This record gives sequence, structure tokens and C-alpha cells, in this order.
Amino acid sequence: MISEGCTSQEHKFAEELGTLYNLIATQALTARDKFPLSQKESEQSRDNLLAYIALRRHDLFDLQLELAEFGLSSLGRLEECVLTSIEKVLKHLATPVPDYLLHKTDSKNARLLASKRARKLFGRPRRGRNTRIMVTLDSSYSDHPELMEDLLRQGMDIARINCAHDHQELWEKMICSLREAEARLEKKAQGTGRKCRIIMDLGGPKIRTGPVMEKTIPLRLKVPRDIYGQPIRILEGYLDNKATYTELVEDRYGQNQHFVIAIEEQIPLDSLHIGEVLTFKDSRNRKRKFRVIERISPNRIKVALERTAYVQEGLTLNYGQQEKLTLGAPKALPINIEVQAGQVLRLYFDPHRQGHNATESEPASISCTVPEVLQSLHLEDPVFIDDGKIGARVINKQKDYVDLEVISPDDRSARIRPEKGLNFPESSINMPALTEQDRIDLEFIVANADALALSFIHRPQDLDDLRVELKKHNREDIGIVAKIETREAIHQLSRILLKGLDFSNFGIMIARGDLAVEVGFENLSLVQEDILCLCEAAHVPVIWATQVLENLAKKGLPARAEITDAAMSHRAECVMLNKGPHILDAVKTLSSLLSSEERYHLKKRQIFRDFTEQHDIF
Repeated sequence: MISEGCTSQEHKFAEELGTLYNLIATQALTARDKFPLSQKESEQSRDNLLAYIALRRHDLFDLQLELAEFGLSSLGRLEECVLTSIEKVLKHLATPVPDYLLHKTDSKNARLLASKRARKLFGRPRRGRNTRIMVTLDSSYSDHPELMEDLLRQGMDIARINCAHDHQELWEKMICSLREAEARLEKKAQGTGRKCRIIMDLGGPKIRTGPVMEKTIPLRLKVPRDIYGQPIRILEGYLDNKATYTELVEDRYGQNQHFVIAIEEQIPLDSLHIGEVLTFKDSRNRKRKFRVIERISPNRIKVALERTAYVQEGLTLNYGQQEKLTLGAPKALPINIEVQAGQVLRLYFDPHRQGHNATESEPASISCTVPEVLQSLHLEDPVFIDDGKIGARVINKQKDYVDLEVISPDDRSARIRPEKGLNFPESSINMPALTEQDRIDLEFIVANADALALSFIHRPQDLDDLRVELKKHNREDIGIVAKIETREAIHQLSRILLKGLDFSNFGIMIARGDLAVEVGFENLSLVQEDILCLCEAAHVPVIWATQVLENLAKKGLPARAEITDAAMSHRAECVMLNKGPHILDAVKTLSSLLSSEERYHLKKRQIFRDFTEQHDIF
């Protein structure tokens, strides 16, 4: 019964809100039988999530403004306890609420449940911040014990190992290095008082460009210069008469380079003394010299180059009394496939077919590592290459290939290289997330990790497939993180969450790299918001991932916009940093940002807008 003291406007408003409450409660009650759970604790999360999805199917803009006019809650942060929040408003309006047989929770208990699940999956939070920091490990970190210690000391709570890269021996080496660093810190009485969790990503069915033709060209040995064009340091490398090729070799960070020059003469190279100069004319007929700075072995010496040079097979190094050394061939490198807007790019089904540039008889072509996905393409479907750097559309489909028209970039040519990602955002790709390689890797993962991340999940069935494999290893208790990185996963997120609630230890990762390509960069912020809201409604912990403080980690200097992005990441229970030479600075900065932001913010407050459609719920 509405209070007699209410105005006619309040009467109308109370009836409108009461009708909405009854509608969403009825829909949630009807739908919940479709999603039975074995985890009793998850029933309140299921019912709350269903109520939230039912609520967001309605346009609430005017309703929220009216609530604010009455001085009542605008319902802008009701995700964690939908029905209870509306009931409180109706109580202020003296409106009776029917008793629906739904499992409800209040804000306090919802937060306790969400915190309990986050602690189970990510471990105990540090003092001063609730959001954990996850760092993607590089195999090179194992060679720097002090770096592992510093990462732990400065704020790394979780170590991530991506099984799409490296192999089991290197994974084991990284894990051992991490545990040894923890032990050393404990011995020094500098430990964090908590064990660093380990999450390992399954590789999943990453769809990439296939191999391309290779070509031997003169190798550029570039000496870095300052802004005035002056050399700022020497470039170091080796002369080696056991080397197969002349090539550049990057360090494990993918940043600094050294060179290896293959020498054809089989003579002791350590006979050259330190400081000795070897002169030559490079491929451009310019005078250059190597200076010996270290004798490594009879087969290898270390040299320094002071000015950029181009070297190729057959060049001679002159030293001493007319002695000479002959350079071996540079290693053949994959060519760059050059394309421009308006041109045709042929995408072959055969994953082993080498890509090539356009010829008189055939357009530029590449292959696809997972050819089955090309069967799902239709005319006009968009295709993106290399994280969206190149955009195209399907204009022709044949038995052995698909022709694409390149659309972007429209102001310059673009290069396609092997092993770059392919995205098909509007194509229905019915492909399981779990690959045969993933099944092989699981044996190592379940024995060494606290949680695993399932890549390229599309549907709830992917979680069922994973459960079957975990049963074989007797590890159904291991933490599971579903990586949301495709358009289909966004529309299936509610069903993925409802399936995940039936696991004892479950979370979500917002994998913003592929996701941005799938949904469009301009839509990423809205989609990210929808994911956070749905996960909060399900009381499921979230990892905020991809390109967090990317410039800082890789270049040592953060971009202004990424500081704001990192500061906003406190809304998730965990934030992921990618590897880079300045990763320690990134961890320090992120830890400081999270600690300061969490003092002044709850999850969010907002006026509800259009919401991402959730498939197959009601």
C-alpha cells in the first residue's frame, strides 16, 4: 500500500518502479531453472545476475533521473544486489514488495562474497590496496634473480606465464626462479608474507597469418644516434667461424640487438689481439671498421662497430699484414607483404603455403594457420590483420582461397608479416577454445599453477570441455579464468558467467587487445564497462588486462593517457602488466596508483545506457 502522504506524482512513480520490480523478479525466477548449480553459495549470484540482465533490458534513463529528483538512490551502482536495492527505494515510498522465491543478498554480504572469491583466485591482497598486480613473466627474468626479488618486493602479487610462447623447460625455469626469489626474501626478512600466485594461459586457437617467402638481403648493422644524428654508443657483436649465418640477434626483451658475423675461414680468431682493427667496404662501398674488444674462444671474438654498416656475403675484412676474412651469407628473412587500400589480398586455406607480394598473374597473398575458420566467411564480412592495423572485407570466396579488398589504412601502404593475428569479428566461428596442444600443456599446468586462463572462449561449452580435461587430472579445484576477447564471447558472457558459477574457483579476464579489434576501438570502453557490470552482478572477480602502462614497461616513459587508464583499473580485482625492460618501474607506478585511487572510489556510479545484448538468457 502506498502511503497516503504521497503526492500523485509519487504515486505514479512508485507504481512504475513497483511494476519494474515485479517484471524483473518474475523474469529472473522463470529463467533460473535453465541454469542449475551444484555450488549452493552461487545461487544468490545466479539470481542476482539474472535480475540485473532483466533490469538492463529496459530503458532506465528517465527513471533514474526521477529517483534523483526525489532524493533517493538512482540505482547507479546496484549491480551487486539488484532486488534489495530496488526494495529499499520502494520501502521509502511505502510500497509493498511481493515475496519472490529468489536468493537475494544485500550490499555488505555481496561484497564479502566477491572479496572471498577474489582471495581464493588471486590470493590475499596487500595492505593498502585490494587490487592485485599480475606480471607477465619473460623467460629472461630467470637469468636475473635480483629482478624477480624486486618485482615481488615492489608489488607483484601474481606471476603470469603465457603458454602460447616458449616451452615446458622454460616455464619450469621461470617458476623455480620465482620460488627461489621468494625464499631469498624470506631469509632476508624482506618477504611479503604471502605466496605469489601463478596463472598460466593456455595458448588456445590463435588464428594467425602463415609463412611468407624469404629473401637474402644485405644486413643493416645500425649504430644508435642521438637527436643531432651523432652516434651515442657502439654496436657490439661477434665474428664467429662456426656460425651458420650472418644475422642480428635480439635480447630476450626484444629491445637491444647484437650481431653475429659468420666467417668462412677456419682459422683461430683469438689470434687477433684486443684493440686490433678490421677494415672493410660495406654494401654501399663505404669504409667501415670493426674493433676487437674481447677474445671469447678460438672460434669467436667480440667486436665493436662505431658507424652503421650494411654487410653481405663475400665482403672481406682486412687486418694485419694483408690478412683477410670473408663474410658468410646473411640469414634469409621473411619478406614484407606490401598492400594498399583498394588492392586485393588473397587469403589461402593451405596453412603451409608461403605468402608473396603481388605479381602480374596473382595478387598479394598470405595463408591462415587455422584454415577451418575461412569456411565461415561470407561476402562483405570484415577481416582485420595484425591487431587491426590492416582492415579488409571479403569480396570473393573460392575452394582454395578467399579474396579480400584492403580498406585501411587508406593513406599509406601497410606491411603484413608472418604470425600476425587475424580477426573475423562478424563471422560465426564455431571452434572450441581448447586445442590439442592445450590438452598436452594441461599436464604441466595443473601440476605447477594455481590457476589457468582459457583463451578465446566463445561459449559455455568451452568451460564444460575444460572441466572434462581437469577431471582426468583430478584438479577440478584449480582456478579458472575465462579470457573475454571475441565479439561472440561478449554476447555469451552472461551464460559463460552462469556456467563459471558452477566452478569452485572462477574469474574473468578482459583481454582488451583482441577485444578492441573484435568490437571496434571506439566501442571498447563501453564493452569493458558492460563486462565489469555483469561480473559485479555475478560477484565474479575480474582481471583488467592488455596495454596497461605499456609505454612505461617497454620504453621507460608513460603516455599521459595510460596513467588515467591504469588509475581506473582499481575497479577490477586484478590488473595485468605485460613484460618489458622497464617492468619494475611499471609495477611501482601501478602499485602507487592503485593504493591512492582505492581510498576514494567504490566500484562506480552511473546513469544506465544501452547495454550489450546477452544471448539465450530469457
